[in-house]
Amino acid sequence: MKEYKSDKNCLNILRLAVIIAAFLLIVLCTYFLSFIPKLMIFLNILFFAAGFFLAVIYLPVYFKNLCYYVVSDEKIIKVSGFFFIKKQIMSIDKIQYTTSVSTPFNKFTGLNFFVLYAYGGLMTIMFLNKNDFEELSFRFRK
Repeated sequence: MKEYKSDKNCLNILRLAVIIAAFLLIVLCTYFLSFIPKLMIFLNILFFAAGFFLAVIYLPVYFKNLCYYVVSDEKIIKVSGFFFIKKQIMSIDKIQYTTSVSTPFNKFTGLNFFVLYAYGGLMTIMFLNKNDFEELSFRFRK
């Protein structure tokens, strides 16, 4: 059984994106709603709390729980979740086709995705580092 974990560079990039988005929302809210101070303060607190929760609590826990197992060319198991841990199992021989998405600078970002389509559903494999992405793409080629 081979275990694949999510890339930590991707976690840092997503955290940075959440912090920048929250900061931009706070700045825009302050600029456009300065004539309604109570609403502006409420929305600024809301954007700050949401950005803080996503960047400091949610994303690290989700990335810690996210892993994939490939069991000797029989099945692939995805374990993910934040509060409730979810397991998704797919038989490799039931896969109809795959879609792979690789972003520019994928060696540094870790934003690599696989979508595995089977007869009754799909499984998304997310946030792999470049080596794991290439290994799985070789494994899923038919």
